[in-house]
Amino acid sequence: MHFRSDISFLRAISVLIVMFFHFQINGFSGGFIGVDVFFVISGFLMTQITLKGFENDKFSLKDFYIKRAKRIFPALLIMLCFVLLISIFLFLKADLKLNAKYVLLANFFSSNLYFWKYQNYFSSGDNILLHTWSLGLEWQFYLIYPLLLLLLRKTFLTKEKLFWIIMAIITIASFFIMLLFYKEDNNFTFYMLPSRFWELSIGGLALGFSRVFKCNQVFRKWVTYISIITILLSCFFISESIIWPSYYTIIPVLATTFVLYSDINSILFNNKITKLLGDISYSLYLWHWPWFVLFKYFGFISGGSIFLLIILSILSALLSYYFIEKNKLFANGRLIIFLTVVITLSSGFIFSKPDKLKFLSLYENRKFEIANYSKDYEKFREKQFNPCGCYVTNNDKISKYNIKKCQAFSTEKKNIFLIGDSHMAHFSSAFRKEQRYNWLELSLGYMLPIPVENGKKERRALQNDFFNKMIKNNHSKIDIVIISAHWMMRHNPNINLSEDEMLTGIKSLITNLEYHHVKYLFIGQSETYKLDFPKVQMLEELGRRNNEFLSDEAYDINKKLKTIIPKENYVDIYNVPLIIKSNNSENQVYMFDSNHYSNYGAEQCVQKIIMPRIHQIIK
Repeated sequence: MHFRSDISFLRAISVLIVMFFHFQINGFSGGFIGVDVFFVISGFLMTQITLKGFENDKFSLKDFYIKRAKRIFPALLIMLCFVLLISIFLFLKADLKLNAKYVLLANFFSSNLYFWKYQNYFSSGDNILLHTWSLGLEWQFYLIYPLLLLLLRKTFLTKEKLFWIIMAIITIASFFIMLLFYKEDNNFTFYMLPSRFWELSIGGLALGFSRVFKCNQVFRKWVTYISIITILLSCFFISESIIWPSYYTIIPVLATTFVLYSDINSILFNNKITKLLGDISYSLYLWHWPWFVLFKYFGFISGGSIFLLIILSILSALLSYYFIEKNKLFANGRLIIFLTVVITLSSGFIFSKPDKLKFLSLYENRKFEIANYSKDYEKFREKQFNPCGCYVTNNDKISKYNIKKCQAFSTEKKNIFLIGDSHMAHFSSAFRKEQRYNWLELSLGYMLPIPVENGKKERRALQNDFFNKMIKNNHSKIDIVIISAHWMMRHNPNINLSEDEMLTGIKSLITNLEYHHVKYLFIGQSETYKLDFPKVQMLEELGRRNNEFLSDEAYDINKKLKTIIPKENYVDIYNVPLIIKSNNSENQVYMFDSNHYSNYGAEQCVQKIIMPRIHQIIK
């Protein structure tokens, strides 16, 4: 097989756009498409290797797996060792346990299976091994794909066109699996092989097209240049607000396929920089994300820090490439097995008994234990958010919502209807301490409480019933509607609203409520931090300031909401001095993550700020 400088170029730009996306550099909002480009390249190469083996009658399944292992394992294992070591010294106990679990998952290429159930890719920026999901998916592809090709070996050797038709049908089937589930279970379509298989197998089809359909050099050059421009433009115009993968994924995937099909030699591809970046692309992908999470862990994510991150990432990748990837010693099967066993035993021990290693930690545990609050608080969250079963999380089935119980009016007490998302649910328990009122509630995770057509179908139907039927039929019974939401969630792929669409939806809700003479009160956008607030508190001990971790977007949204919602109907809770943010004597903080109140914070906000306004409105 001749050296493909275009593939090296694609690898270079792919890893750069992924890294720049992860580092949150402006202009690369769609940089995550770099992984899709990698998938297509991988499918192309695996198909080429396997089919060439068929033609030469030299294909060995055992050799195929061994070569893949020698290519992938050494650099990965060294990176996992690094993550284990820095976790012991630099991460707090709860995070050390998590990192050890992630190392164990990555070690067996099963990260994507776990993340499918428990982590959204676009909101898991603290997971130091989040990027290993793609390695897990690729390894699963490597296990299955040659078996599929072996089943079709005779067809390929005797009826090649039929072989490519069958492969095209399989590719299209996977594409339709993605389309079938991408809205209802986006985590599945993002992380799992059945819905991603087409992105890899279409790379094989690129090889098939080049064998079956011949085009002249000029046409192939134009196709290549247009395709590369398309990939680069996708970085700018695509963003995480788009559900991914989806129909849009076909854009970078097809563009990559066309480049691979064209197979041209261009001066654009033949330069030392892109050749080097292409060579180190695998190691650069492995190392850039752990460095980013480590810097973020201590709150160092700014212009200067990003520049240092890029330098560290490239330097680590160069060392990994020249001393590990190209070192035959590390490709030795026995050493790979030894390192795998060591990492498995080490991560298993750390995951189960991190206290045994506390003497190695750089932290004075008593002083910094507040940073563990986020993980420790999870067991209290359900009681705070869902005391009456009226909050449906993103992973819950809508049937969990008991409409008769949660929307039961009282004839003896004033009826207050709570509607929103998790930012309403975190007040739920605190509100119900006011027993003089009857509390009705509809809180839906990953939905904004406005009449729009975005969101999951069943949740949208339930919420629209409230807007179109509940208010219309029961407006005389409702004493006040309280609305609260994390309006920054408009970016989430399940919601995907522009700012104008969101503000228009809020105005429509106000119009509806006022038309039916229903009193209402909006709880404003709360402050949001770039890190979990308990971590911010820990960093205060190291001389940092709370305000440097505040999100500008939350401030801007709160400001805009106040321009469209009448002052008398708006409770401004943004960074209010009345709220005590931490109580060191009781080891309490007012937020347990980056934007949700703990019960300690919610009760303060309800009693000091919100309830006085409610009393005033419905007295």
